[in-house]
Amino acid sequence: MHSGGFDPRGAERVLVVRRAPRGEKTPLGAVPWRPQQKVGEIFRLALGVLVITGAMMLFGSCVHREGGPGRSGGQHLVASEARSDHGMVSTGSIEATQAGVQILEKGGNAVDAAVAAAFALGVADPGGSGLGGMTYILISLANGPAVAIDGSAIVPLAADANALFQLKNSGEHMRGKAVAVPLTLAALSHALDRYGTMRLEEVLQPSIEIADRGFRLSSNTVAWTSGYLGEILASRYLRYIVLDGGDRLGSVGDVYCRPDLTATLRRLAEEGPASFYRGDIAHTIVQDLTSLGGYIQAVDLSAARARELQPLRSHYREAEIISYPWPGGGAEVIETLNILQTFTRDLLDQDSVSRLHVIIEALRIANSDHFLFGPNDAQQTMGVTNYLSEEHARQRASLISPGRAIPETVLRTGWPAPKMGEHTTHLSVVDRHSNAVALSQTLCRQYGAKVATPGLGFPYNSCLEFFDFEHPESPYFLRSRALYATNMAPTIVRRDGEIMVLGSAGSDRIPPSVVEVISNVIDRNMGIRDAVVAPRVLWNSAHDPARICIEITDPITNKDADMLQSFGFPHMFRLEFPPVPFGDLAFFGGVNAVLYDPATGVYFGVGDPRRSGYAEGPRAVSNPQESP
Repeated sequence: MHSGGFDPRGAERVLVVRRAPRGEKTPLGAVPWRPQQKVGEIFRLALGVLVITGAMMLFGSCVHREGGPGRSGGQHLVASEARSDHGMVSTGSIEATQAGVQILEKGGNAVDAAVAAAFALGVADPGGSGLGGMTYILISLANGPAVAIDGSAIVPLAADANALFQLKNSGEHMRGKAVAVPLTLAALSHALDRYGTMRLEEVLQPSIEIADRGFRLSSNTVAWTSGYLGEILASRYLRYIVLDGGDRLGSVGDVYCRPDLTATLRRLAEEGPASFYRGDIAHTIVQDLTSLGGYIQAVDLSAARARELQPLRSHYREAEIISYPWPGGGAEVIETLNILQTFTRDLLDQDSVSRLHVIIEALRIANSDHFLFGPNDAQQTMGVTNYLSEEHARQRASLISPGRAIPETVLRTGWPAPKMGEHTTHLSVVDRHSNAVALSQTLCRQYGAKVATPGLGFPYNSCLEFFDFEHPESPYFLRSRALYATNMAPTIVRRDGEIMVLGSAGSDRIPPSVVEVISNVIDRNMGIRDAVVAPRVLWNSAHDPARICIEITDPITNKDADMLQSFGFPHMFRLEFPPVPFGDLAFFGGVNAVLYDPATGVYFGVGDPRRSGYAEGPRAVSNPQESP
């Protein structure tokens, strides 16, 4: 009934990747596996130092050594697969997943469960999301439309691009000046009101209990927090809420409580979102951020509204792809798949350098096009009418030549690409009615701007720091009321009644991670667990210089990586297994995925072990609500 992280049943399952025979379609999520004796290590990072520990799945990153000729020793990531007859939830936190499951078991639908899990992530994964951040929600109803709900962070009316530019050049932390108008609460409450079946106070209850009674620190939280410990310690109140009132970072498994956040969540349950955007909480937020030099005023919060957008739709092979529109990164997912579709399934099924090269080039092209043509005004400026068309994909695919990298000058023109934020979290839910939700959240950096209002218990985002401050002609220039654009790409795939819901963490590596899981399932006949744990090759455009990131584990070898470099990719980050330090593993994304197989009526879930992912399904559903 669960996946990833700690297995309370004590059974450890080591994955042996095995695909279906060619021509035989594997039902999504039906992954052959066999238990084996553990032969790898489990490891975690605490305070920036790798600690080798015993055989506990709690740390989500054990390896399996099974050598083969010419290979890298056969070391693999491990993830167990959750199965249920009543729905499935997969998130980056055990507590958040169980909050969603609790709502499903009470009869809530996928939207109810996703909203509950999203609030819980703000408690148990406070560095990556929360009330001070932004949220994208993609909903696909079983008997209705698909809709995207945009909870993008918004530039305050008083924001000053010149002042931020000077602050950036000075090397000082922007802190309160970096905070954009947070819309996570607006987006979650909008989704619940329009497409859920339960009241806000009901879906908030699991988060209130987690904040009050405490949650266990995950290996992922410890690893990321250690990297920002100096900035956290510089803020007296942030130190209080992140370090549980202490002055040092805790260890994996320590229980932390959030008393101030408990009180804030209880107020929201009683008073609703109006208190946050127009009431007493809003007044407290404005007063504190103003004292820190921030730009948010009462008018910004009172005008905050989530909006509904039309999702992007496309087809890859026989599957329908539904992904998140601009200002999100779904277009990058769709264009990459469009380009890959011009190549044969046989090529993309084989373990070869040619496959890796094609994937890298498709990712490079789509990443470049996304930021050139993504905004509507940018498309008009560049004279492109539909960069997500099959014709455009064929034209761009023609740039790919065997054994030779596409010159960077061919891809990058126009204004400078924006710098992307960091540290996203994603959750996926499917309910017993086959309603599906993919939801991604961020603070734009781990613990956002490293500021928090005393008494409220949550950090604010730092999204303003990632805007363009120098080029007024750019669509990414800091303008009043502008939306922060990201690579977050919640995605839903439907095929012959089957449903796959996924998304990822990882900044600019989000679309590559999502694409590769989809291709693994559709082109390589992998089940969802195999598809998520399979080694990834990603394009890291945000790095200077841009580079390939590649996991060196069977079937990908160092010889494969050497050959890719010889094609004209001099910059490469190779992750050897077992990864040291642990934080490097998280660099390769965090795809938390759910699948439904109508042939068996079974829901499958997997949490990405790269970021402590965890999946679980309800054991039963009582008093089911009506599906919207």
